[in-house]
Amino acid sequence: MKKLLGIVVLGLVCCNALIAEEYPNSWKLDIQCKQDTYTWYESFFIANVENNEFTIGPFKWGSTFLFKGKIENKNIKIIETWKNGKKGKINYTGEFINSNEAILEGTYKKDNNDWKCEGRFFKVDRPPHLDLSPFKYLSEATEEIIKFTSYNPGVPLTIINGSYVNSPVEVSGKLILPKEGDNLPVVVVVHSSGGPSEFTVITQSWRNDFRNQLLKNNIGIFEIDNFTGRGAKETATNQGRVSINAGELDALVAYKILDKHPRVNAKKLGITGQSRGGTASNMVVEKKFSDVVLGEENYYLASLPMAADCYNIGFENPTPTPAKILFLMGGADDYTLAKYCVKYVEKMKKAGGDVEIIVKEGWHHNFYTDTPAAKCKGCVQFNKCQVHFPDGWILDDEGFISKSLQEPFSKFFKTDLEKWRKKFKKASSKPQASNKLYRKLYVKMYKKCGEKGTTIGGDHGKETVNIAVPFFVNALK
Repeated sequence: MKKLLGIVVLGLVCCNALIAEEYPNSWKLDIQCKQDTYTWYESFFIANVENNEFTIGPFKWGSTFLFKGKIENKNIKIIETWKNGKKGKINYTGEFINSNEAILEGTYKKDNNDWKCEGRFFKVDRPPHLDLSPFKYLSEATEEIIKFTSYNPGVPLTIINGSYVNSPVEVSGKLILPKEGDNLPVVVVVHSSGGPSEFTVITQSWRNDFRNQLLKNNIGIFEIDNFTGRGAKETATNQGRVSINAGELDALVAYKILDKHPRVNAKKLGITGQSRGGTASNMVVEKKFSDVVLGEENYYLASLPMAADCYNIGFENPTPTPAKILFLMGGADDYTLAKYCVKYVEKMKKAGGDVEIIVKEGWHHNFYTDTPAAKCKGCVQFNKCQVHFPDGWILDDEGFISKSLQEPFSKFFKTDLEKWRKKFKKASSKPQASNKLYRKLYVKMYKKCGEKGTTIGGDHGKETVNIAVPFFVNALK
């Protein structure tokens, strides 16, 4: 039960312009609740304070939530209620320790257990981000849902040899364009393992600021749903549900779809995404993929992979397109480790790529999520594989695990790597067969060195916007 709501504070007492110079009425609530070993976080921005009272919601996010707050002198009380079959309620009370911060605590009773909650209500210098807030350019923008035929690639081999066309699937994307103008640049966004719901989830409030600032600079956004058409909601708990390469293939096909749009200039397309979306953003600018789907003369002009996985997906001999590429990684990320992308960037540079990398010390995975960093017990990772495969699952030019890994692969997994290569080649000629085989290989690998448990979050949304928007504005001019 992680949730966040963000809106502007109007007329709140205890205002101190020295702390929040640009947004003097922005406040944030961070709460952590614990019961035994289970923890949840929730964060939101408080708004519309009138006569020292405020109401937020009701709003729907899994359950229907409602927040009510009241400020009396130095004291604050917030009541959170929700309903999803059963009703729940938490009372938070606290006292302002200064004009900029109050300390909160509360208790939630469930199944004869007490969940102890504690947190802060504090001033922040950042804008509101959610639909409840006015965003001039976003509110004026046009929106269009575009359905198109993509494919289930299975493994990289099926993209490179062109056999991906044997497994069609319908996917969709939301195109958001400025109110006026033609010949527009567009940034394609590929979601993470969390699925397309992250485009609206209230714990990622940075997105509307990102959208609004791109639109202000006459740049559109195309958000692709990689999962729904493939029968999945998320893959964080099981990465085998959808091929890891589905994201880049959808984005490459989307290039051709956007090229036909009367208001879009496909020669000025950028791409970004986090985690799975970051990996897709990286692989989209790999010529082995891009040239097969788009031809050598067409390619994404700019790519911003965030928290990308360079361990499970990376070529022995990368061949980057002429795109301008910037990796944004978290130095404390224990999900997709930055060190592998640092090495991969060096390989890309040696191959002539226009690529740079920023590693932010202390940032965890999902760094732009508004909640504090917390454990994701269900999130799948393969860090234990590093002991046996320290350089990762290196791909050869054919798009399959490198033959240099034949011996350690056979020894560790007790199976013949070349047999799997032949299986995938054979499966690539049959509809959906490669994707089914991918799932079998995934299960085999997960049983040997996969595990669950990572750290996500960190509330670096504002910093992410400040890096991402200038990058695309400069690259897509």
